[in-house]
Amino acid sequence: MAPDISQLGFFSSLELVSLAIFALCFLITTITSGRTFRRGHTARAIRSEYRRSWAALMVDSENKLPVDVFRNNLTISTALLSGLVIAFGLVANAFVASSAFQLSLYVVFLIAVMTYALFYLLIEIRTLAYLPILFEVDGKLIEKNEKMKKEEYIGRLLDNTYDDFSNAVRALFYLIALLVSPFNSFLFIAATLVLTYLFVRRDVSEKSRIEII
Repeated sequence: MAPDISQLGFFSSLELVSLAIFALCFLITTITSGRTFRRGHTARAIRSEYRRSWAALMVDSENKLPVDVFRNNLTISTALLSGLVIAFGLVANAFVASSAFQLSLYVVFLIAVMTYALFYLLIEIRTLAYLPILFEVDGKLIEKNEKMKKEEYIGRLLDNTYDDFSNAVRALFYLIALLVSPFNSFLFIAATLVLTYLFVRRDVSEKSRIEII
């Protein structure tokens, strides 16, 4: 059965407000996880500094630890991506197969958040696949093409992979909160606000907050 867009308005006022709060909170955490907060003395900037420092040390050594780290990260991200793709398929099949299927704001939000997580996981996996190769590339060649030193370039890419993974995981936490929406709007709002507080605090506090997503 084709989705009926005209039935978007079946939501109650409370449900619409809860989804609006969710969209606003998701936007706020997207902003705080952006590059702006990599500067200054924020938790995000501190974590970025740690990663780039580690990358610089590994480039200058003969240690094979980076390859193992990238392999482990790639394995974790690939497993998470596989699970997300399966979940995406199950959700899509459940909605489409239902005789009562309709294109609602809830379905749109659900698909959008899952797509967001998928996008960042794919970007992270692609970058992780290139990093071991870059460790063996001549530093002069990288400096010529990228206009920066080898350790700086690898550090930046490594930093991006961790941020991409964090963005994907945050989206999955928001997805869990979103699944509560059809059952209890107040609980959905509370979960969204708590998650947003934790994520923003992790980005803007004055300590690294490595232990929090």
